[in-house]
Amino acid sequence: MFQGSMFKQAKLAIPVYIVLTVMLIITSILSPTFRTSDNFVNIVSQVAPLAIVAIGQTIVLLLGGIDLSLGSIISLTTVLMALCSDHGAFGLTGSLLLCLLTGAFVGLINGIGIIKFKIPPLIMTLSTMTFIKGISLYLMPSPGGRVNMAFMEFMTNEWGPVTVMGISILLLYVLFFFVLSSTKLGRYIYASGGDGEHAQKSGIPTTKIQITGYMLSGVLAAIAGILLSVRLFSGDPVVGDSYSLDSIAASVVGGISLFGGIGSIIGTFAGSFIISMTNNVLNMLNIFAYYQYIVKGLILVMALLLFQLKRRRKS
Repeated sequence: MFQGSMFKQAKLAIPVYIVLTVMLIITSILSPTFRTSDNFVNIVSQVAPLAIVAIGQTIVLLLGGIDLSLGSIISLTTVLMALCSDHGAFGLTGSLLLCLLTGAFVGLINGIGIIKFKIPPLIMTLSTMTFIKGISLYLMPSPGGRVNMAFMEFMTNEWGPVTVMGISILLLYVLFFFVLSSTKLGRYIYASGGDGEHAQKSGIPTTKIQITGYMLSGVLAAIAGILLSVRLFSGDPVVGDSYSLDSIAASVVGGISLFGGIGSIIGTFAGSFIISMTNNVLNMLNIFAYYQYIVKGLILVMALLLFQLKRRRKS
């Protein structure tokens, strides 16, 4: 059953926006620093890579899959940007194109392995994650390099609370909201994830849709890596490690089903802010990093339990 219409997407996202609003109110009361414009710009800068990679994870989850390689693609992208964008034969334009093509290629490999060779998504993407991480460490054993200065200055431009990164997030979410809710590709993604066998019998090219979904996921991870490299102004072969699970958490908290075919990219947008704000608040409270993993794990478990309870009521 197609769940991607604009009305249904908006309706599915209401609970997560209520949670986000409550978080904003409580945090603003508890911490005056939180509601400053500087902190808002900081949150947008922090959430940008996660929000963008979460779009790709959402697409894959809607297809009934999962992608653990996204964090490694982000790391490799920062490495490529640091090594190539400021010098060498590639230059800025060549480096950006190289990053996007790398993300698309990894997504293609994932899609072919999962669809053509019937390798479970978890195993396939875990394998490519390990392989790509090895390449990143080979190219740059420790953080270093430098991202093109002019590109960094452009991407970090601010006009009050409005930033280039914030605009980038909004444009991508508007684009993919339209794609998933109002195009044939979006309808096919929901149908393929909801009931792949029935979708195939209905004439939907499920193989092509699945591979396209993983390629889009890889490209979006590369874009996230590009933005992260701007924040770091360098490359880091392991900086993306947390983004694979964080993108799953953001999607699931936003109402995306792990079983495919149900959810709203609007919810993913709010879910990304919830996960990122959680990190921001815990940092402001000087809570150690390992406690942050515990808190995020609890949030993910609660979101899954709520989804399962809701599912049982409908069945």
